Amino acid sequence: MLRKRFILLFIVVAVGLGLLWIEDYTTQTTQENSEGVSQLPDYYGEGLTNRTFNEKGTLEHQFDAARSVHYPSQKHTELTLPKVKTIADNGEIWIIQSKTGTHFEKENKLILEQDVLISPASPAELRNPAETVIIRTSKLTFFTESKIAKTDRPVQVTSQNGHIDAVGMIMTLDQQRVEFLSQVKSKYVP
Repeated sequence: MLRKRFILLFIVVAVGLGLLWIEDYTTQTTQENSEGVSQLPDYYGEGLTNRTFNEKGTLEHQFDAARSVHYPSQKHTELTLPKVKTIADNGEIWIIQSKTGTHFEKENKLILEQDVLISPASPAELRNPAETVIIRTSKLTFFTESKIAKTDRPVQVTSQNGHIDAVGMIMTLDQQRVEFLSQVKSKYVP
């Protein structure tokens, strides 16, 4: 009789341990799946346009992208063909565009990469496209709140009358101020 109770107790303990193992295994699998799900995007967009207006109702800046993918867990959006159109204090329009970009929500910054192009307005919008100044770099960080653009990469500035090569740049778009950081070489022909 004692032996039957011992066998029954052993079976109950074995079943209990088996159930605990199954619960632990399924909990780990569920946690791994939920972590994987949180890394997935929550929306995609095609043909994105976002306009911001000031208190007077005039356009402050416009943002366009061919495609966007938002990742909520990392709080960023990956962009294809992003284009920022911002208006300086004196009303001059600046265009910043690239092949790819990433917008970080927490820092209010946009990192543009691959063929970054900056110009006072798109050549099609200018009255005299020959006067266009074009700034090129491979990577640019644009702070959307302060309208400051920075890079530590090589920069090329071309215009009809000259050419500037430098490494690093800080550009304050509101004030139309550009500061080159190092290795500045320029050529100007009047």
